[in-house]
Amino acid sequence: MPDLHIVADANIPCVDAAFGHLGTIERFQGRDIGPATVATADVLLVRSVTPVGPSLLDDSPVRFVGSATIGVDHVDRPYLEEQGIAFAHAPASNADSVADYVTAALLLLARQHEVRLEGQTVGVVGCGNVGGRVARRLSALELSVLPNDPPLARAAEADGRSHGYVSLDAVLDESDIVTTHVPLTTDGPDPTHHLIDEAALDQLQPGAWLLNTARGPVVDNAALLQAIESGSVGAAVLDVWENEPTPDPALVEAVDVATPHIAGYAYDGKVRGTTMLYTALCEHLDIHPEWDPATVLEPEEPGTLRCQAPDARLPRPDWLHHLARQAYDLRADDERMREILDRPPSEQGTYFSHLRATYPIRREMQKHTVPKAAVPEDRRALVEEGLTMQWK
Repeated sequence: MPDLHIVADANIPCVDAAFGHLGTIERFQGRDIGPATVATADVLLVRSVTPVGPSLLDDSPVRFVGSATIGVDHVDRPYLEEQGIAFAHAPASNADSVADYVTAALLLLARQHEVRLEGQTVGVVGCGNVGGRVARRLSALELSVLPNDPPLARAAEADGRSHGYVSLDAVLDESDIVTTHVPLTTDGPDPTHHLIDEAALDQLQPGAWLLNTARGPVVDNAALLQAIESGSVGAAVLDVWENEPTPDPALVEAVDVATPHIAGYAYDGKVRGTTMLYTALCEHLDIHPEWDPATVLEPEEPGTLRCQAPDARLPRPDWLHHLARQAYDLRADDERMREILDRPPSEQGTYFSHLRATYPIRREMQKHTVPKAAVPEDRRALVEEGLTMQWK
């Protein structure tokens, strides 16, 4: 059995349980991981806030890097390949968590703005692991989905397959709601840095809603603030921000829902990410995995993931919101985030990071159950396919 020195982001769960038998573990906040912390490390496990490249790893003995994230824009993968450093990440690990967030956010906005979601047109920008799930759920909630994904469209066309992907112009022109689920890129055929810029915001239908759970710079934050203040954007939900961990306080105050980059922080997804890195490292070391993640996923108290069907006499939007809120109270995350506005500028970045480091355990909606007999038959598909809850 190897005796490794493993450096890990403190926000990755179950590292001791999973990796403890492989060596010694040191944990740091992701933004505090620097050359000194990896000077004797064999393995580095990070999340999205730690840039991984030559400035971090030159002269270090690190031979394996794992990122417990879907996105990899913080990792210099060509550098790792040049140095012969093995790399693994966690694609799709938190996709359901982000889809939960988007679903909960839209139900919350619909209630706040007294708008029915069914019949609305939503443009899903980026239809990979996350966007694909979002599109399926919103279709089940009876929204009309316009999918936009140029790489997937080109791949389909190259294979001679038909597809339903539309252009970004069509999304901007025709959508009541736009939600972004793209990686952050600055070059190549489909750069996404400021994909939603001033011109794109001007092209939106008046009063359209915008949600960004991808990466902060996918949306031009200054332009978005102007669009909100002018009323051209009717509602906005931001989980990610330019200049994290110090987002523009004026934008935090202006948006309808503000959260500290936690859309993908459901416990199940984070454990799934840990599992994927653990499995990859065991494969790299050519050893058999010993840790079973099922040991940490069972609720401590039976029945804690049961939801009660709301009063069937409630209007459908309120009924869905009340049911979803039992599984995920998004407003609580928003309220915690807004406390950043009460702190001096010098403390806001620390508070943002604190919210991420101390995020309470949230379980995916699909882990929750609801009594089928208490749900009106015409709403069962909404629960099962839109909220992905299980029957008990």
